[in-house]
Amino acid sequence: MAHNATELFAQFVYSLELSYHSLLERETELKAAVAGIWEQYGGEFIHFEEMGDTIRAQCVFAKYEEDLFHDICEDIAPHMDSFVEARLLFINKDLDTLHLYTISNGNCRESCLSLPIAGPLGLALLERDSR
Repeated sequence: MAHNATELFAQFVYSLELSYHSLLERETELKAAVAGIWEQYGGEFIHFEEMGDTIRAQCVFAKYEEDLFHDICEDIAPHMDSFVEARLLFINKDLDTLHLYTISNGNCRESCLSLPIAGPLGLALLERDSR
């Protein structure tokens, strides 16, 4: 069984100015482009869920690396214009850190959150693994 260190959750939001037909065209193009980008970087188990004027998506990656996330966002950014924008949440499956990205009009913004250790048991495990 493969070990995947990262779970990615994404949301793509469409402009309310898009007609129904235009939205469906953009949706088809966007899903193909995003799936291709994620696969290029080793993404697996890619799933899209259409929700009206948004798409929810998720997949997994073998590694949890900030450089990987930057590369993915840089490749997605050209697809984000005044008619669609994205939010991406990369979760370290060990729940150590979360990386969040927003992409709008080709521009990315980033935030990182380190999660605290729950208590003495988590601290003991961390100390053991750092030896």
